[in-house]
Amino acid sequence: MATTVNYYDVPLKRLNSQNALGLGVVFTDFENAKIELCKWPATGKRPLISKGGYGTVIEEEFRVYWKGSTIFSAGHQNARGGPAGKIVSEPGSNSKYLLVNWLSAHLDAGEAFLPKNGEPSIFLLAPPKEDVKPEDFVALYSDGSCGISIHPGVWHTNPLSLSEKEVVYQRKQGSIYATIDCVLTKEHNTWLKIPLDQPQDG
Repeated sequence: MATTVNYYDVPLKRLNSQNALGLGVVFTDFENAKIELCKWPATGKRPLISKGGYGTVIEEEFRVYWKGSTIFSAGHQNARGGPAGKIVSEPGSNSKYLLVNWLSAHLDAGEAFLPKNGEPSIFLLAPPKEDVKPEDFVALYSDGSCGISIHPGVWHTNPLSLSEKEVVYQRKQGSIYATIDCVLTKEHNTWLKIPLDQPQDG
């Protein structure tokens, strides 16, 4: 008997210091964006993808692009890349959503993103915790004028670009890339559903 898959509507909020509290630090100047480095491994049941200790901060460009209805990332030296989500349309309306089920968290350092040319983006985030659940996530919309430096252990996926063209992000992160993964469709039988829009709060 087939199992019914669930969908969780992630709340969409504007990226600002209040909405990012506990998740990261909002910034406008990439050069001055700070990355927190910390010692690991930490305790937990999820397997780590790296060897341990302290690293350094690396800077690079990170590309995000759409291919059909799927969003991809590429061009980065210290991450895995590949598909991050797929677009679905709401029946009977013009609303579009992105479905995401794979998230990761870096235990050795934070990570900062800012689009080079000011394109709008959505950052999908959840606080550090071992048993992350769909209802822990929030989607933070940026008009492109600011980015976010997320704290170590914060669950996230790639920046979700709202541009039809390839978007290049400036990025800082830890050199070790001590990462744990969560696939929500396996752990909670649920897809995250993120509106490809901007908040209605002005």
